Amino acid sequence: MSTSASRVATFGTTIFTEVNTLAQQYNALNLGQGKPDFDAPQDVIMQLVHAAQSGQYNQYAPGPGTASLRQAVVDHAARFYNLDINPVGGVVVTSGATEGILSAILGLVDPGDEVVVIEPYYDSYVPDIIMANAVPVYVPLHPPAWTFDADELRSAFTRKTRALILNSPQNPTGRVFTHQELMLIAELCIEHDVTVIADEVYEHLLFAPAEHIPIATLPGMFARTVTVSSAGKLFSATGWKVGWVYGPPDLVEGVARAHQFVTFAVHHPSQEAIAYALNLPGTYYETFKAMYET
Repeated sequence: MSTSASRVATFGTTIFTEVNTLAQQYNALNLGQGKPDFDAPQDVIMQLVHAAQSGQYNQYAPGPGTASLRQAVVDHAARFYNLDINPVGGVVVTSGATEGILSAILGLVDPGDEVVVIEPYYDSYVPDIIMANAVPVYVPLHPPAWTFDADELRSAFTRKTRALILNSPQNPTGRVFTHQELMLIAELCIEHDVTVIADEVYEHLLFAPAEHIPIATLPGMFARTVTVSSAGKLFSATGWKVGWVYGPPDLVEGVARAHQFVTFAVHHPSQEAIAYALNLPGTYYETFKAMYET
């Protein structure tokens, strides 16, 4: 007799759990999960230690995130993308990007709504959509260039389309969508009044000549985009599970309403450490990329 709710009855074990278990069992080199084999920067780790030892950050953090981390996220968006984000109402700190995506879907998508998903995709997207009682609509990427067909993308939009999940740089293909591709996505989202949930956790992990263009920076798109990112990939600290969502307050409000009943708050000392990390000089990002290239 199954005791699972119908909304999760069709879910199997996540592929990452399966691969990690097998890798440990056979002592295999694990290329299955997006985590590095080197540690977070030592100065960032020491900020975490100092925050915990200070006695000031060992109780619940504010639900939307600490003021210092929200401001650091705002400063990062301004520094790299010239985006003007309100730290009060325009940012919510989440338990990694995975929770940020779930909270965005729960907070912005109604039952019966359609959500466009570009495939292949990060494995949590579709279960999140299903748990929201919404409907995934798939647009495939075609090899060898791993791009979408414009007509297939257009046909995915209907009067029921509420959101599109955009992951660029993309997991698992590594595809970085071009300005032309993003402009078509933006055009369709504006035409059909669709919100974009932009998963940009790999925003700094790309190599020339590829260029990351946040879709929120395109004309008319900031007002209809929530951007999700994470410290895990950027600072090699996937185990800390610190992510964030930012965008216009009227959209972020829905994300925050869902977030408060998913995790409520994120590990407090880690937020202080990541606030410090986001303010590291530009040389950190250059060294970070070079480390992956060598």
